Amino acid sequence: MDKTSVTIASAVNTLSDVAALRRQLDAIERNEKNNISGNISLENIKKQCDVLQKETVAKLSATTQQQIEAQDHLHFVVKRTKEINELIKSLNDAESVDVCFLMDCTNSMQKYIQEVKDRIFETVKLLKSRFSFFNIRLAFVGYRDFNLTPDKQFSILDFTDEKEFYSFVSTVKCEYGGDVCEDVLGGLQKTIGLSWKQTVRILIHVSDCPSHGRRYHNLPEDQDFYLSHDADGSIGTNCIQQLVELRVRYFFGRLTNLTDKMIQQFAKSTSDKTAIQQFHLEKFQNLLPFIFDSVTRSISKKTSSIMKTYAVNSENPLNTESLAKNSVRRSIVFDGKEPTWTRIQPKQVQVVKYECNSDLNCEEMMQSKNIKIADSPFAEGALRLAYYGLLQYKDIWGKVVFKEYKGVTGGDNTKEMYLEMLDCQTVADYLAQEFNKVSPATNSTAMIKKIKFIMTKLVFVPQGNEGKFRYYTMERFIEGAYKKFSNNIGYVNHQDPALTLQAFSHWTYERTNGEMIVVDLQGIDIGDHQTYLLTDPCIHATDLKRFGRTNLGKAGIKRFFQTHVCNIICQTFKLKRNEHQPDRASSKCDSHICEKPNSSMATEASKK
Repeated sequence: MDKTSVTIASAVNTLSDVAALRRQLDAIERNEKNNISGNISLENIKKQCDVLQKETVAKLSATTQQQIEAQDHLHFVVKRTKEINELIKSLNDAESVDVCFLMDCTNSMQKYIQEVKDRIFETVKLLKSRFSFFNIRLAFVGYRDFNLTPDKQFSILDFTDEKEFYSFVSTVKCEYGGDVCEDVLGGLQKTIGLSWKQTVRILIHVSDCPSHGRRYHNLPEDQDFYLSHDADGSIGTNCIQQLVELRVRYFFGRLTNLTDKMIQQFAKSTSDKTAIQQFHLEKFQNLLPFIFDSVTRSISKKTSSIMKTYAVNSENPLNTESLAKNSVRRSIVFDGKEPTWTRIQPKQVQVVKYECNSDLNCEEMMQSKNIKIADSPFAEGALRLAYYGLLQYKDIWGKVVFKEYKGVTGGDNTKEMYLEMLDCQTVADYLAQEFNKVSPATNSTAMIKKIKFIMTKLVFVPQGNEGKFRYYTMERFIEGAYKKFSNNIGYVNHQDPALTLQAFSHWTYERTNGEMIVVDLQGIDIGDHQTYLLTDPCIHATDLKRFGRTNLGKAGIKRFFQTHVCNIICQTFKLKRNEHQPDRASSKCDSHICEKPNSSMATEASKK
């Protein structure tokens, strides 16, 4: 029997007692009317009845309130669980990728085509090791020149699996083109006609020569036999615009400067400055990193967009149109320079600080402080603005950073959102301190770094005389280059995997008996190469009412382990393997992407 049932039963029994006393009282009243004396005082029984009745009403009221609270909690959990499940599905779908290789199939490109064929299985395997739900379809469009018959001008394979792709590319033959330029636009048109359908769509174009047509190159006339081709640029513009409409991300592998003018013209065809990205391959061995990086960037961009929408749009968390319509964003003017502080008046404000106990529950402490804050933000993140600031400690003013949510509507910028952030950061720091204390002595095979979190406080800045406040978080200003080591949906920075931080996340799961895990780790190495200074973590917890909307509960915990590979520090801590971890012992494939090709936006190519 649950507590509510016991309480109700107790209340019912009490009501029975009251009824019995009432009957006894009625009998005494009748006796008194008949001048029959009794041994029980009528007045005492009345008092007992009143006391019992009040207690019963209070118990029933408390029971009703408990039922209401239980129903509200159940409704909240059901709603959040549904949102999280929909989010996870969207994130999984974002790992479904269509990749088309558009390649110049003239003689000079033979080694690049061979590289694609030879490395495609390795590339897909590497990508699957990064993304738990990775699903890829591959297509190939090879183009040559106008001088060939239609059956030889193009080699086309619509989207399929890697085995069929490998077999097809093995049959592709390169031909002599006659002049320098090739039918690039014809290749783009064939690409547009493919059966694109996956959530993430990528075109990887590798070529060492430009399209026919004076607008696409500065070559002598004798090196382009079709100099008047697409003179008005309508074919090229239409191709790029159709790719944008199809939501295809265009990555161009630059081999020579002959293609620079062509990419500049393509970039002018769309207002989306990120629609075309150019990578400098320089040598064909860079092709695998180029492919890997193109796919990884595209998936990361999609998942980041999904998470941003989810985090700030509680009414319809996965609808970007709803976000744009319902969430008001202020007009922002940035000022990157630190202000002249003598011109800014100090403000006395209330500051909330959290302290965490061994049960990982936080207590609130209120302080009064003097601050100065810049009028305009100097930077922004996905969700918040950052302002320069000063905090007075005794007679000294120290540098701090104030952060404020961008939204100005009620649901986008509430006190509760800031307190959830404080709760998260305070618990994460408490766990980090424990981790540092229990860390085994450094041995010859693994250096275990210390972990610290920048402590955050909530600042109430009065607005007028109406008792209203503007909220900011406040933290110490830290100089240094921030780096993202992981996020809260399974991403790991394999360029700098930070083994200590990966092990720390795993350790927090075991320390809390599977109730929590600290993720989304970013910050700096403070200079001694022995300590990470981190900020803005997320915590996944089984209690969905804590830590805000970035807490994805059990689904978030599972997501971490699906991409977590235990390293030597996990082994040093003797951390247990989780059932959701991948079946591999190490990330030995990481060496393939140590030397990434240089990249630049296509719009920057015009500066070269």
